[in-house]
Amino acid sequence: MSKDDTSVVELTVAGDLLFSTVVAKRDALLNQLKDLTGQCRIDFSGVGRVDSSALSLWLCCQRYAQAKSLSLEVVNLPVDMLSIAKLVGIDDQLN
Repeated sequence: MSKDDTSVVELTVAGDLLFSTVVAKRDALLNQLKDLTGQCRIDFSGVGRVDSSALSLWLCCQRYAQAKSLSLEVVNLPVDMLSIAKLVGIDDQLN
């Protein structure tokens, strides 16, 4: 993980994003974001099962990043997560 302002830092999320696991994943991810500046890409390729709490994780990261003027990009979004986002009408927030 690089903290150079000219490069894009990539963080990877792995495992299931379910109500039972998302709080620990969120805390770990926010801890990684806290010292970053510039641009960050969050890679969801290691994610297995998801429920609606996965969207909460992403929205929480977005709010945190906006407060820090950190630019976030999502990559390799799980199909089920995108489907849930479309169902509730927030797929546009998954830039």
